[in-house]
Amino acid sequence: MPRVSKKTGRNYQLAKQNLGQIFDNLPDPIFVTDRHGNILLSNSTTALTLDISLDQLLKSNVRDLVNKGYYTKSYALEAAEKKCVVKGELTTKLNIKQMSTSTPIMDEEGNVVLVLTTGRLAEALEKGMSSEELESVNRRKREIEYLRSYVLDKDSIVAESKAMKQLLLQAHVVAQTDSSVVLYGESGTGKEILAKYLHRHSKRSAEAFIAVNCATLPEHLVESELFGYEKGAFTGASADGKIGLFEAAHRGTLFLDEIAELPLPLQAKLLRVLETHEVRRLGSHVDRRLDFRLIAATHKDLQKMTQEGTFRADLFYRLNVIPVQIPPLRERPADIIALALNFFEKFKKKYGLEIQMSAETLDSLQKHNWPGNVRELRNVVERLVINSLQNYSSEDIDMEHQMLGSITQGNYLQAASYSGTLKEVIKSVEKQYIYQVLNECGGRMGEAADKLGIYRTVLYRKLKAIEQEI
Repeated sequence: MPRVSKKTGRNYQLAKQNLGQIFDNLPDPIFVTDRHGNILLSNSTTALTLDISLDQLLKSNVRDLVNKGYYTKSYALEAAEKKCVVKGELTTKLNIKQMSTSTPIMDEEGNVVLVLTTGRLAEALEKGMSSEELESVNRRKREIEYLRSYVLDKDSIVAESKAMKQLLLQAHVVAQTDSSVVLYGESGTGKEILAKYLHRHSKRSAEAFIAVNCATLPEHLVESELFGYEKGAFTGASADGKIGLFEAAHRGTLFLDEIAELPLPLQAKLLRVLETHEVRRLGSHVDRRLDFRLIAATHKDLQKMTQEGTFRADLFYRLNVIPVQIPPLRERPADIIALALNFFEKFKKKYGLEIQMSAETLDSLQKHNWPGNVRELRNVVERLVINSLQNYSSEDIDMEHQMLGSITQGNYLQAASYSGTLKEVIKSVEKQYIYQVLNECGGRMGEAADKLGIYRTVLYRKLKAIEQEI
């Protein structure tokens, strides 16, 4: 039976930080409790399988987690009571079935001081499964691995809506391949950000990410920019020649934004590069072998363009190996508040301000259709922050306030004259307080739900009801 010496026990706090780093590098759920079931140490994988934040998990007791439905059974308390290893099957809130093993760790007197619990997919569940069921289980494994990396990623994409979470799960799987990707989405949906995400999570992440906007390149310079040129290749060329963007992306990722704007003659040359993996500089007779991953993006319908003859069909089929559709912001209202508060915090910090966003402003943000998507939302939030620095006349900001409400200092629940039935007033106050807590939590739904004392699903349901009122 594992034991821990008194000396080890005294040094536990010193070792806790080191153990935390080790734990977070483990792919399977693992956590440590005291003999009363209070969680002392855990990794983010455990938190994700339970659909709870790591911070929340580290403040929890296993008995409370079972009572709240985060998982069906805990073996840690049983192991502490029986002073022996206890194993068994459980199901988490995300419907993930695991074999859990709880091992008591005792001091020299035989008293339980800690319990180590680990989880893994139940081997018995894999036996006798159909290929479809096994694929579902394996997909769930990959999703958990992805979610763990996503939580640890400091530059992660804000994704509170179900649509964006599914998109990022798809993107994580796609990132592991070298296949060509086309990102479809309206202007401002964040296609370049997603392209960078794909690169960051790929095996090419240590190499260059080269972004090219085909719509902004002058037509007479597109070829020289993409392919490069030798010295004296044409009038005005640099005496030293120039490396092309294809070559610059060697071993890395090349991102061609607005691919639909690429002239037809260059579409044929791009197709040749993709098929041969070779590029020839202007004025050169030497083909250079290249290795890069191509990600393209457009807000247009490429398939329709092929039918109209404005985009090469052979290039379309060569590019469109993995199409990824990014939904517009109006179709994922759960992301509006999270994104707005995320931008708000960044701009507050940038301009050194201590201000808060009112419930009325958040209401107005949800009402807006956002034709410019995330880009428009970011610009609006920055403008609101900047406007708070100045004394604008009512004429200057009247139209903006009609759409966005206003930013106020101090508390969100300002003194107000309420009217209507008690039920209507309570509903109004509840909405304002929900927005206040979301603001304080920076749009993080799990943290806000915990602070409000409700399940995350209840918070989503309440926000959905507010959205439908609008």
